[in-house]
Amino acid sequence: MEKIGMVGVGAMGSALLERLKLAGVQATVYDCDPSALEAGRSLGAHLARSAAEVAGRCTIVDIVVRTDEEVLDCTLGKSGVVEGATPETLVLLHSTILPQTTRKVAAAARTRSVHAMDACMLGVPRTVRAGELVFLVGGPVELFERSRPHLLRMGKELIHMGGLGAGNVGKIIKNLTSGAETLMMHEALQLGEAEGLRFPQVLEMLQQVDGEKLLDRWRQVFDPSAATPTPRIGRNVFHKDVPLAGELARRCGLDLPIIEQLAAAARRLVKEKQS
Repeated sequence: MEKIGMVGVGAMGSALLERLKLAGVQATVYDCDPSALEAGRSLGAHLARSAAEVAGRCTIVDIVVRTDEEVLDCTLGKSGVVEGATPETLVLLHSTILPQTTRKVAAAARTRSVHAMDACMLGVPRTVRAGELVFLVGGPVELFERSRPHLLRMGKELIHMGGLGAGNVGKIIKNLTSGAETLMMHEALQLGEAEGLRFPQVLEMLQQVDGEKLLDRWRQVFDPSAATPTPRIGRNVFHKDVPLAGELARRCGLDLPIIEQLAAAARRLVKEKQS
């Protein structure tokens, strides 16, 4: 049986601990915040005095901190996971971080015969508690298979994206597209307001008429057999309509950089297609 440890018992870490508790797994945890440690204790976890101590007691260690710097500190820093880990320990990096950070941790871990891989989380605490969490995993197939039973105690699905860092790239792309949609919509609504359309009216209209989403029909938009992900462009949207949004923004005197860049990108794509 694997012995499970966790470094980082904030909102996501606590939710993961709840899932482990439901599965009958008692973890050993560490967090630099005493209140987070107490949250771990309340969920039945054993408490450790450092990340190194967690690693020394466990065979799989979940890293659930926020930033690249925090990942590097708690894994490679003083009293970090790699310092305390015994050979063949598996370190799972759940944070949304650069793939280069994962590869740096994995390279340092290998010098001590310790394994590290990315297992990024698609979800928020309520998603975790509902058992709906999805993991995007990067790393060798054998480590992916080793992590499977543990990860499926905390989530519903694993997607093996490829080698080390591939899960990080997938997660960054997922959050980029989600964030970009919101930012683009924010500018589009400002454009509507400038011409007298109240934003609830615009959103209701879009909800009513914008049926099938791009991801439901991506094979119509992007050719899967093509060498590069160049969209198939219709006669109007890229040639005329997206640039028209940029022109309208200018005529309204609005500073909407995303719409301006989208108009420029549409014109560039058309030019490339014609050349």
